[in-house]
Amino acid sequence: TVAAVDCGTPLNENLVRVQTEGGLVQGIGMALYEDVTYLKNGHVCENSLMQYKLPSRLDIGNVQVEFECSYEPTGPFGAKSIGEIVINTPSPAIANAVYNATGVRIRELPVTAEKIFKGLNQ
Repeated sequence: TVAAVDCGTPLNENLVRVQTEGGLVQGIGMALYEDVTYLKNGHVCENSLMQYKLPSRLDIGNVQVEFECSYEPTGPFGAKSIGEIVINTPSPAIANAVYNATGVRIRELPVTAEKIFKGLNQ
């Protein structure tokens, strides 16, 4: 997994790298795993982390982070935000990759094999 990030001027490169890795994993989790389902009586099926799937390092593998440094005149010392940038980008990238590979447009997360199969049969 590779992430290229423009965070302006990184004030602490190691901290930005770890923030990017964590946000990327969260974004992939949101895109592929995280889902809350309910029973007919309204109870949540995933009522603990034993049922609620979150990605682990084994699911994601190694993450390579590359910086495209720039200077943001409105940010402190030329820095930009990092947290929101990296968590929001995996979902559309994964959904568009599925569309490019299969022609099935997934518009609701998570992207699942069942949704792709259903789309292929429509």
